[in-house]
Amino acid sequence: MYLHCTKCNWNSRTNSPIIIGTSERYIEREAEKYGLSRHADKCNDKLRKRKGIDFCLNCFEKDLRDSTETPFQLLQTRYGVNFRDTEKIITELLSSGKIRGFLDKKKHVFIHLTDQMEAQVVADLQTKGYLDLHNIEQNLSASRDTVIKIVIEMIRKHKLRGTFTHNKGRYYIEQGLIELLLQELKNEGKITHAKFARQIEIPEGNVKNYIMNMMRNKIITAFFADGGKETISETELENEIENYCIKNGIFMITSLASHLKIAPELARKSLFKLIQKGVVRGIFTQNHEFLTEEKLSEKIKAIARAYRKISIRDLAQKLAITEQRVEEGLATLISKGSINGYIDMADRLFVSDGKQPVTAFSSHVAANSAAPSAAQSSVPKSIGEVQVVREYDFVGGQLHFKVVVRNKTNMTIHDIKVIIDVPSSYRRARELITINVIDPGNTHGVDFYLEPAECGISTIGGTVIYKNALGKFHTIFINPKDVQIKCPLLIKSLDTIDDCQKAIQSLPSDARAFLIADLPANMAYSAAHRAVAQFDVTNVASYENDDDGVFEAEAWFSSEAKVTGGRVIIRAYMNGKTNTLEIRVWCNEAGQLTGLLAKIIELLFVEINLMRKIKSEERTKTLDAMAITRNLMEVSNICLLRYKASSARIKLEDTYTRLTRISNDGDANCQMIYDWVKKLETDPYLEDDAMLMDDDADTLDTDIQSIHTFLESNLHM
Repeated sequence: MYLHCTKCNWNSRTNSPIIIGTSERYIEREAEKYGLSRHADKCNDKLRKRKGIDFCLNCFEKDLRDSTETPFQLLQTRYGVNFRDTEKIITELLSSGKIRGFLDKKKHVFIHLTDQMEAQVVADLQTKGYLDLHNIEQNLSASRDTVIKIVIEMIRKHKLRGTFTHNKGRYYIEQGLIELLLQELKNEGKITHAKFARQIEIPEGNVKNYIMNMMRNKIITAFFADGGKETISETELENEIENYCIKNGIFMITSLASHLKIAPELARKSLFKLIQKGVVRGIFTQNHEFLTEEKLSEKIKAIARAYRKISIRDLAQKLAITEQRVEEGLATLISKGSINGYIDMADRLFVSDGKQPVTAFSSHVAANSAAPSAAQSSVPKSIGEVQVVREYDFVGGQLHFKVVVRNKTNMTIHDIKVIIDVPSSYRRARELITINVIDPGNTHGVDFYLEPAECGISTIGGTVIYKNALGKFHTIFINPKDVQIKCPLLIKSLDTIDDCQKAIQSLPSDARAFLIADLPANMAYSAAHRAVAQFDVTNVASYENDDDGVFEAEAWFSSEAKVTGGRVIIRAYMNGKTNTLEIRVWCNEAGQLTGLLAKIIELLFVEINLMRKIKSEERTKTLDAMAITRNLMEVSNICLLRYKASSARIKLEDTYTRLTRISNDGDANCQMIYDWVKKLETDPYLEDDAMLMDDDADTLDTDIQSIHTFLESNLHM
């Protein structure tokens, strides 16, 4: 549809202003807006033609080129052209290449940018690694806001990556920051994130992000320390560990980790690497201690003074290391002359002596190498071996560690005890499981369920102790297994519920369900919602139903893993009929899936305990306040996504009802919400699938943020 004059050939389809649309009401409103009709109704032969204004386009172009920034108000004063036409003219000049620059449509300003300006900006970035906005401001005689917009335009055009300082005085590109970080790491061996961020006046979080990217791209080999507040290079870490070993000689691995402010597992692995390189010599004990070779020698000498002879087994118990390690350590120390004595292999004894006899050992071996007696030969012999294998997987936010004992001997084994050595970063119900009997050729498996309390790489090992048919004890050590638990850093993603439904079709998932009978179902649901909302996630959809007094609700959250990438989707579902609460997570990496689910469960229990402390008479108001917070969060997400207007209206209606119940002085906010509900019930939002228009979405989001700020300060939500 378009306007057409009944007295001449003028029409709004081919002439200016161009007014074309599918709605008659829209055409009428546009006619009234341009003064072609006095009322938003058919003109009844009262059309009047709007005449244009003549001006010199060359002068118009010259004014745009003569200054860095030209406000539309100045052009309107000089040429009589309104803001809308000014924008169209400048856009046409830009597209034809007659002028260079860009429009700031919000502030109605044209910013002129020449090739020389751009070349200077690029040259500064390549040589210095940063831009000094104060110098650009002086060179161009422009305002700070204009200079910032010019720099942002250059960033977009050249696809630069970097960050502004806090006061927007400088802009560092990524390569410039990397060079500064490399120089700091080279000079100091470590980087304190907060200190470095203060030096160059950028956010501390950005420093850590750039360091993570450098680690991931293998630009540096370094580790986080002090709870992620510092970064230490591998070389510096090894130097500090070596110095600590020289100074202490014997120490707990946790003490080393505490001294270096790093994770115990990282301390153990770094120390083990130094041992492999031959920089440090020593052994690990079963008490999670480390003994240097010098300290081990001193301990053995002290024991040798007290005991003329001591069995390898007793020595191993006193030193808290395995018998094999005792034998290896003794052999090394004896060969180096660090201790005096010898090992009696027949009786498995260490014999201390001032001078080791050359013939004592060989003759002892010869005496014991004789043929076995008739009594010994009559004893049945065990043929074959007992094998122990282990593996793990992730189930319901827990680590499932399985140990299988295979009896491949020709005799029955019994009184089998399976003991696992688990780091303190796991909560476990038990560490020992007993198996009564395993017949020859049979296999028996046991299952341990461990709940991770923190993220990181941990080593899980253990021991299997059993008796053979003759009643003799045997020990098999379970090969240590490295297990990585990741709790991903999450960032919000602009997904709709439709996107989530499609994504979960191809993503693996895991869930934990709980029976919560001592809390109302709606309070348990609120606790779950609050627990998940503590992560940086987007609440894409939620549903609550209390028909027939049976509460049922679910909420969907969408996010992405910040470091590794990949979508992470979370769903909280409450079934009031059975009083069960389910938390399900979809993620494409098993370690991250288990770590995140375990962290959510931990936060959930904290929230549930808080709910239990709320008095019964205050529960209704508390639930309303929590529901309002959830609704405002979801409406804000709908605005960002430009999603369905009907979805926003439903949430606003529920918010209005709850807010009128709990707020006596929130009339202005109630009225604001009521006005939006009415607006979303009118054209063009009458259809169920109608999406929010850009202007309405931005305005609604601004109003939602102001309402949320007011409620936080007045209702303590």
